[in-house]
Amino acid sequence: MMRDKIYTTDWHRFWSAVFLIAGMSIGASELGLPVVLRFSGYLPAVVAMFVVYICMLASGILLSRLFMAERERDLPALFHKYLGKGGALLFNISYFALAFCLLVAYWSGLHGILHNFNVGLPVTIMIGVLIYYGLRNNLKFLCGANSALTIGLILSFIFIVVASLRGESLSLFSSACWSQLPKSLPIILCSYGYHQVIPMICEQLDYDARSVNRALLCGTLFPLVFNIVILTVAFRLFSVDELSEAAKLELPVFVLLKQHFNSNFFTYAGRCFSLFAISTSLLAVSMAMRGALRDVFRGKKVLQNSTEMLIIVPMFVAILKPELFFTLLGLCGGIFGNLMAGILPVTPFLGGKFFKLRYLLLWLVFVAIFIIECINLM
Repeated sequence: MMRDKIYTTDWHRFWSAVFLIAGMSIGASELGLPVVLRFSGYLPAVVAMFVVYICMLASGILLSRLFMAERERDLPALFHKYLGKGGALLFNISYFALAFCLLVAYWSGLHGILHNFNVGLPVTIMIGVLIYYGLRNNLKFLCGANSALTIGLILSFIFIVVASLRGESLSLFSSACWSQLPKSLPIILCSYGYHQVIPMICEQLDYDARSVNRALLCGTLFPLVFNIVILTVAFRLFSVDELSEAAKLELPVFVLLKQHFNSNFFTYAGRCFSLFAISTSLLAVSMAMRGALRDVFRGKKVLQNSTEMLIIVPMFVAILKPELFFTLLGLCGGIFGNLMAGILPVTPFLGGKFFKLRYLLLWLVFVAIFIIECINLM
């Protein structure tokens, strides 16, 4: 089942695809990564960022290769073909559990930020209505909004970084604890999640392998640069003790910057960054989930026509009971996110004509991260 054609020019299609990947990957959690990685130190954290980035880029390229071979299928049908009923069921559980919890978390975060701007519930519901309209009638509208929000995301991040350069610096390499790194790998993996939008990317770029690979490379470079830059800023300005105190209070980096420089600029810039980051991720997950649900409900017209409403349901759940889902989000991000973006996409390449040793090594990396996450949850 092909989606609606929503682009007219090559450059528009390419950069819309890049912004869709970037917007999907970058979330407000970027500002919390230095706090999470404080015990590892700067050098181990940066090395881990590069390693996980390469693995996530590779798994995305492999997944796009499978999808381009099928073209009219979305991800649920794709995994049914390559991994059978059991593999498809595991993928669907991983995909929709992760998507639902992400949507609840994004709607909750969006409502919280809008509440800080004193607009709150009415604007949240209005945004929900606009997304419902876009999902049902006008994907071009949503993709245009995503591109605009991603540009705002980049600009607000630049403002935060430039303003923080005036602070006194600490040694970036004063401490390194490699033994603390493994437990942080699942969290880093979650900061590179974009695989849900691969079917949209392939279609937007007319299933051209070179264009898709270039879009994946350019799109995923954004979160890599964002992650490393925010780590550099945080470890340059704050000691491990300061980051540990922030962790106890669950403070993001922009609050620490506000306290460090005694300037409200970082509060407003951080809220804007978080608003843009949450909004882009919300749009990307919603559009990707629309295609996946329609694929699952293929042949069931009533259910297929209700997919947009199912996507909006998490908004009401987030408004009524947001506290129920943040524990589930950690579980889904580390367990289901790994299965959907790492282990399962690489599995079809472990046998037959596809097999290469590097695919096995890539698969083993994701399995190792999966085991680490399971141990951390025990």
